[in-house]
Amino acid sequence: MPGAARFMLMTVVVFQTLPGAQRSRAGSRPDARPEHPPVEARNEAGCISCHAEVVSHRVMHGPAAAGQCATCHVVGSAAGRRRIVLKGGASSRDTAALCVTCHQEITDRLEQKHRHAPVAAGNCTACHDPHGSPFRFQLPAEGNRACTTCHEDIAQALAQDHVHAPAAASCQICHDPHGASSPAQLRTAGNAVCLACHVDVPVDASVVEGGFMFGRRPVEGIERLIATGPRILLDGSLVSGHPTIAHPVDARPDPSARGRTLGCASCHNPHGSAGAKLLRFGAKGVSSLCIKCHSF
Repeated sequence: MPGAARFMLMTVVVFQTLPGAQRSRAGSRPDARPEHPPVEARNEAGCISCHAEVVSHRVMHGPAAAGQCATCHVVGSAAGRRRIVLKGGASSRDTAALCVTCHQEITDRLEQKHRHAPVAAGNCTACHDPHGSPFRFQLPAEGNRACTTCHEDIAQALAQDHVHAPAAASCQICHDPHGASSPAQLRTAGNAVCLACHVDVPVDASVVEGGFMFGRRPVEGIERLIATGPRILLDGSLVSGHPTIAHPVDARPDPSARGRTLGCASCHNPHGSAGAKLLRFGAKGVSSLCIKCHSF
């Protein structure tokens, strides 16, 4: 190949690999999707002739069930072609601003310090189908399976020989699925979630009442779980007294987890474990748990 031709070929190859050239070519590429047909009736009658699957679910989103497609969708355009888009510039992966125009009860939780990752991203449709599903709240599965699809470590804990009854009943007993002021979206801070069910309250102390704390839509059977939870004794400060009189349960550094405060979950797995009493570290009894921190 002559030198001039070789130089021209190398120039073309180098130019094509430059980021700007790639963007230019991608930007000039026509949108392959066909244009949406003209929309005369923005309701169920005008939509389901093509989108019949949208109204075929057991549990339907209110606007979809009412045939009010225009509640969420409008006719727009992209690259000069007619498109059906979400209102307010929302995208399929960031719908929060659109959703809270109706679901205003969720607004405060979108502003919490600790938010479920999809909520923080505005991705409501990661957990809720915007049209419908076979399950309540248009979730992808029933009950805890909607959570353990992603939280596989919790699925493993719930498969252990000893499982925390509230965790088996519903994740949302202890966790707010959208957001909360406490880490892990717990419904209140630290040990208070546990003590709502598991402490005989000293006369000089108070705890959050379980029935109040566990959500605006209480899980069926929550009263029984609260009533039957095994109780421990603590001192009036609620920071010591278990499993022995002077043993701390709060307000001390956790010796097995640097940077954390000692708490109920330092010794007990709140979801499930191989040992009785939900003991951590593979311990099958109290003594084998104690030696994790104490030497005798």
